[in-house]
Amino acid sequence: MSTAVVLAPSILVVDARAVSRTHAACLIRNRWPDARVNEANDADSALAEVADGETDLVIIDLPGETGLAFAQRLREKQPACQVALLAEPGTAAMRNRADQAGIRLFRTPATGDVIEQVLSLVGWGD
Repeated sequence: MSTAVVLAPSILVVDARAVSRTHAACLIRNRWPDARVNEANDADSALAEVADGETDLVIIDLPGETGLAFAQRLREKQPACQVALLAEPGTAAMRNRADQAGIRLFRTPATGDVIEQVLSLVGWGD
């Protein structure tokens, strides 16, 4: 009888606001205690964090076009990584650009319900 080893997912939360970033990370840890959750406060720090290719999901909550531009850049550099962008509803053009880049949009702020939606969409929720 063989048993498969399931590695805990690696999740990166990117938000310039420390309180919001820590809150989102805590929500994830409470929902999935085995997850490896890291935090970054800007795009450069986040890119350094995911450079090894071992991050499964990046949750980005940076303002407007800055968040979308970074999410697109991240998808280009790490295409296997899932990307969730927390943002205000935005314009139709912004939603279309996100769809075309394979970026999933969720409404900010990162509440328990939003984190649950993010995890469910990537197959890790209930």
